[in-house]
Amino acid sequence: MHGAPYCFAGFELHTLLFELRRVGKRIPLEPRAFSVLLHLITNRHRVVPKEELLDVVWGDRFVSEAAVTTALRSVRVAIGDTGKEQRLIRTVHRRGYQFVGTVEQSAGGLVAERDLPLPERLAMSTGLGFAGREHERTVLKHLWKQMVASQQRRFALVSGEAGIGKTTLCSVFAASAHRDAVVVYGRCDEELSVPYQPWREVLTSLDRHLPDVVAGHHVAIAPLMGVAGAADLDSDSARFALYSSVVDVLDAVAAQGKPALVVLDDLHWADVQTLALLRHLVERAVATPVLVIATFRDSDIDASHPLTGLLSATHRESGTTRLALDGLDDSELLSLLEGVAGHAMDRDGLMLRDLLRAETEGNPFFVTEILRHLGETGAISQRADGRWAAPTRLGSRGLPVSVREVVNSRIQRLGPGTRKVLDTASVVGRDFELDLLAELLGEDPVQTFGRLEPAVANALVIDAGGRFAFTHAIVAHALYAELSPTVRAFGHQAVAVALERRCGDDVGERASEIAHHWIHAITPHNRGKAAQYARSAGDYALSHLAPDEAVTWYGKALDFLPDGGPAQRCEILVGLGTAQRQAGDPAHRETLLGAGRLAIALRHDDLLVRAALANNRGDVSRFGSIDHERVEILRRAIGVRPGGPDGALLHSILAIELHGAPDEQVEPVAARAMALARGAGEARIIAEVVSLAQSALRTPDVLRQRAQLLPEGLAAAESTGDARLRGILAMSQHEIELQLGDRDAMDRERLILESFARASPEPFVRWTTSQTQSMHLFLDGDLEGAESIAQAGFELGVATGQPEAFFGYAGQIFQIRRAQDRLAETAEALEQVLQENPELQVFRAGLASVWCELGREAEARALADAIDVSAGGAPQFWSTALMLWAEVCHTLALPEPASRILPMLSRWREQIASTGATTEGSIVYGLGRTLATLGRTQEAAAAYELALTVNHRLRAPLFVARTHLAYAQALSGAEPGRARAMAADAQKIAEQFGFAMVQRHVTRLLEQLP
Repeated sequence: MHGAPYCFAGFELHTLLFELRRVGKRIPLEPRAFSVLLHLITNRHRVVPKEELLDVVWGDRFVSEAAVTTALRSVRVAIGDTGKEQRLIRTVHRRGYQFVGTVEQSAGGLVAERDLPLPERLAMSTGLGFAGREHERTVLKHLWKQMVASQQRRFALVSGEAGIGKTTLCSVFAASAHRDAVVVYGRCDEELSVPYQPWREVLTSLDRHLPDVVAGHHVAIAPLMGVAGAADLDSDSARFALYSSVVDVLDAVAAQGKPALVVLDDLHWADVQTLALLRHLVERAVATPVLVIATFRDSDIDASHPLTGLLSATHRESGTTRLALDGLDDSELLSLLEGVAGHAMDRDGLMLRDLLRAETEGNPFFVTEILRHLGETGAISQRADGRWAAPTRLGSRGLPVSVREVVNSRIQRLGPGTRKVLDTASVVGRDFELDLLAELLGEDPVQTFGRLEPAVANALVIDAGGRFAFTHAIVAHALYAELSPTVRAFGHQAVAVALERRCGDDVGERASEIAHHWIHAITPHNRGKAAQYARSAGDYALSHLAPDEAVTWYGKALDFLPDGGPAQRCEILVGLGTAQRQAGDPAHRETLLGAGRLAIALRHDDLLVRAALANNRGDVSRFGSIDHERVEILRRAIGVRPGGPDGALLHSILAIELHGAPDEQVEPVAARAMALARGAGEARIIAEVVSLAQSALRTPDVLRQRAQLLPEGLAAAESTGDARLRGILAMSQHEIELQLGDRDAMDRERLILESFARASPEPFVRWTTSQTQSMHLFLDGDLEGAESIAQAGFELGVATGQPEAFFGYAGQIFQIRRAQDRLAETAEALEQVLQENPELQVFRAGLASVWCELGREAEARALADAIDVSAGGAPQFWSTALMLWAEVCHTLALPEPASRILPMLSRWREQIASTGATTEGSIVYGLGRTLATLGRTQEAAAAYELALTVNHRLRAPLFVARTHLAYAQALSGAEPGRARAMAADAQKIAEQFGFAMVQRHVTRLLEQLP
């Protein structure tokens, strides 16, 4: 309760007045002593280390630990609590201080505030003390201050080997920041992780303690929380809603007065979805006031690990910091020993320090375990004066050779009963439940707890109220490694059977845990069970927006599936292919084609339809050709499911797969899809079918039909409230507005698209948006800016496997280099692309135009001999290809092919040429060039007049200058004075924006004019 006094033993601690009172009388207490008392009271549920008090109360100011002792003495005097009695403040040897008095707090007329307790994992001390890390603590404090001041996201990655103190550093910092932060924690587990596991822990904690900040987001975050509430949504839409909601929740936390401090532990064990959500937060939620600290072992990752991609991507992000922890140095290790001993080290202590440093390289966990071992075995002892001594023989005998040896020795000393419990627990995993452990041991939970208590007392196991965990993964690994392979296998089988009995038919998120144990159980009896639960784990992951995790489990299901189960294999293949597609893996095509063929052989209509529906990414699968195998599966699926929502979607996917076919083949299929969608009457189906069907109608001849179709899809998407679906349709709307030449509408849709992209986790959306941004800069005449965005977009497209990434980038760079008069730089790349894609006329035309500009007319003519004026299987490139051929025909004076181009350009004269990623401006400009080639000068002049109007409306200075130049060339014979004026206009624009090619041609023309 914010501002309410804390009442204890007749005292009142007023945080607003900064006063300590008793019976209304003020008790003098200097400010730092007051702060010490307040911190102890607000953290009374745990022991507060001395180092934490130094951090919280004295901050960056350097003082000795004696300052804490002095302040505590003042506090004890003020509240009448002697160091001997310790009835209110207890000194916990080697660990710190804890307020143990009874505290009450009433609102007292003030507004109540629900504070989030420090997470148990961060509140529990598992070592003997904490020392060093001054630099790292200072960096984290600085990041927190930056975040608070800027109200923008900060991100810290803490790396180091096992036991180096990553979690301990986070614990100490979190405790110091707890008064001003909402601290939440999530941890990844080895082997037994569930999708989004650490994020689930974070959101669950917030939902339990601060439900207001989560209110309104439960449906969107349901998959993350383990509830299949979003299973009926398209996965991409559901993932978009989930990611956006997590950001909104963190914003809501900050809006209540305290920003969030999010600690994500052990990311080297994270699933891909956990990392994807973290990357989204780092890259797309810059304006969210939150500090995220993530820990990982750099020794446990390689180039193929998904965390490597996150590290690479976030390296360039502002507000991110890397902290690599090494072992404690001599002074830090000495400080740790002195903190444990409670006195300065003498010669024996320094010798011990040197031995420990040599054997452990300063690893804090290793040091702690060895110190405990030495103390328990009597190798170090306490003298009568309380000082610790290391016998001389320790130097000659040395230390244990490994931490595993130390851990096992410590466990052995706890007795056989505790050892048996811990051995069994190590098979269950790092975390284990008391009642499950008791069931495996065949005894009462009270008896099991009694055998666990020595392990808890000796800091090998943490008790979290019914759930237990090994203090460190090293402890669990040391125990597990001592078991024989047969003992492990029988242990896993026993755990699997016990979990099956507990879960019944509803295994849910525990499917992966059961699968893990069956996979490691005794073979061959485990194979069927392993396949069954691996498939269930895949199904769970897929329905909870974790396709990468699903791919792993479906793969294991196939590996363990016994022979003779074709229907099961088909089910798994459909799930695997769907997960691969959602994860962006091109292998989904072959997987789902195989599933479709198997479904046909099995005459399993439902699996056939599911395989066909899953085998499309929402756009054309191949450029320049038709994927006939996909088309065949789609036609077979339509044959068994011709109507209803599935029939509508199947027809729309078939339409987009036929995109390269003539319009008379595509239009009826798209029309049938729309009719079925309208008949189904579901807004989501209508929106999805419109999105696919309008993309299938890519030729300029059907632009009007496409433009008329899209509003229906937009209205349907709006009614669903699906922001992702609206954003996807905004991409198409922008493309249509471009082709119609409406720059104002283009700008409006670009803003919608950019807003959508900022919140979207999908690389495809961000890549497409970068193309749009580059195009707008190109239209504005900012060639340098356009190239910079195009380059960044290309890198993103390649990194995320976008099949059109190179084609789009090649077109953008071609246009920029042409404007800069640097086409020679593109020749080699264009030759290679054309060689690899001979069916794509746009690249043939582009290379021919390069040869024309470089004066290599013979090579240009050779390419022009093979001009194909049809769409050539790539309708989205058609108008651009013909515009380029129009320029080539004019330069080379080729009337025959120009006459074949003329009818199409004449039909499309009111449109803008576009590939989606690039634009050639008004098509009527190309018509003017074609008419000029045919000697129809007056008609060409009329075309150029119209092109100037359209290109001005497009606000495209390059195309305006180019049109002035072409118009001047057309007038140069009959009206040289007017031609000179036109050329001067072109030159003025070209000089302003640096359009070097236009400048070169204008200079040549002016030299030729009388």
